[in-house]
Amino acid sequence: MIYFFFGEDTYRLKKTIEAFAGKFGDDSLMNVSVFEDDYDLKKISSAMLSLPFLSKKRLVIMKNIFSAKNLDAKKLAEILDSAPDSTVMLFIQEGQPDKRSVLFKRLIKEKSKELGFLSGAELAKWIKAEVQKAGGEIGPKEALLLAEYFGGNLWQLKNEVSKLVAYDKNIKLENIEKLSVSNVNVKIFDLTDTITAGNKEKSFKILKDLLDSGENELYILSMIQWQVRNLALVYGFKNASETEIAKKTKLNPFIVRKSLVAAKKISSDGTIKNYYSQIIEAENDIKTGAKEPDVALELLVNQLTD
Repeated sequence: MIYFFFGEDTYRLKKTIEAFAGKFGDDSLMNVSVFEDDYDLKKISSAMLSLPFLSKKRLVIMKNIFSAKNLDAKKLAEILDSAPDSTVMLFIQEGQPDKRSVLFKRLIKEKSKELGFLSGAELAKWIKAEVQKAGGEIGPKEALLLAEYFGGNLWQLKNEVSKLVAYDKNIKLENIEKLSVSNVNVKIFDLTDTITAGNKEKSFKILKDLLDSGENELYILSMIQWQVRNLALVYGFKNASETEIAKKTKLNPFIVRKSLVAAKKISSDGTIKNYYSQIIEAENDIKTGAKEPDVALELLVNQLTD
């Protein structure tokens, strides 16, 4: 039996491995073989053809085999075809495999599924389930707010859920604002949005919040630069749908959604180039000591919102 899971959501891919190991493996892991980085076909063949020891099934896990160099896909297919019914083969590929390859065309015919980033109602449903597992409660509005702030990053959402439930089992909007919205990534999105809107007062307030929270000035600057890069990528496709932009730019759907708000307020790519030059100037001022870091950031925000 062959299973094939692939996609961008590394959290769900990891959970898939754990689920299979729990179902088909045993405590001693004698009947589980994992291949990653080393894809020696002789070793793979030996693992797949071996009968399980004191068990009905044997599990062979192949992680990221599409990154293997000089892999003999035809030979691997022969090994797959000759494996006994007692062997369960699990192929896990992080990211997008080459869909033109012989191996992909072979595996996609099996029990396969693409695990992309969750979004919208599906993501909110996942959040609610995780909260319940942690012994907490969350309403639809609160779940959607968390989904909006952190997108399909399930690793980060898992941590946020744990933090919120530990604070109060009944997750409220004000608690999300208090504990989660302080996340620097979210504030950088908000800062970029207010900058492109030319809202100087609000931009300075967000910058002050970041500095007061103890964030390093160069880190804040690097995050602003990171978001301007995302903005530049999204700007070129701003008339396309969020799904199309995510596919073309390879960005997380949440980042696309937040960046698109700001991108639609920009009139030309010259504005983005101007952002870059002013960010570089601020970075040089900080690194050379020409200006105090907090002063350089304040001047930067002032220039960007003019």
